[in-house]
Amino acid sequence: MHLVIKQKYITIGDKFSISDENGQTVFYAREKLFKLLANMDIMDLNEAVLCHMQAKFFHFFSYFEIHDAQGQIVGNIDERMHMPFMRRAKMTYGDRVYKIKGGPFKMKTIEKVDGKWDKKHPVCHAKKHVFKIADTYDVEIDEKRIDPLIGAMIALWYDKVRHGRQH
Repeated sequence: MHLVIKQKYITIGDKFSISDENGQTVFYAREKLFKLLANMDIMDLNEAVLCHMQAKFFHFFSYFEIHDAQGQIVGNIDERMHMPFMRRAKMTYGDRVYKIKGGPFKMKTIEKVDGKWDKKHPVCHAKKHVFKIADTYDVEIDEKRIDPLIGAMIALWYDKVRHGRQH
């Protein structure tokens, strides 16, 4: 599945529209304002929350919990240590484990299968449009191996940590 994530240009807080390969909006994402730590909701077209990402303060690097629509924790994204221009994180979602690697303009997520990292077949791959005024990402998601909603959440995490707004 191909998604295009576009940040709205003039807003208070981050707001994104998430469209499919046909240009039809499938999700919206919104950062909640007036919170101590960064958090993001992904919503359907009726603005019902589908999942939520919440930063946690007690970690030295970025750590986000992922909640489902009912508020239950279903996973997390834990960034261990990053170098300038490079982001590395481990994500758990249910019983699956993923590794996220991101540079200045692209990010890929690989899955641990049978105890080995499947580097040849990423489950999620995002590329930033360089010459756009607002942040725009093309995201390729292997929807047989990861939920498109979680793939969109990974791309939004990548945008947050690239701009240093995780805490």
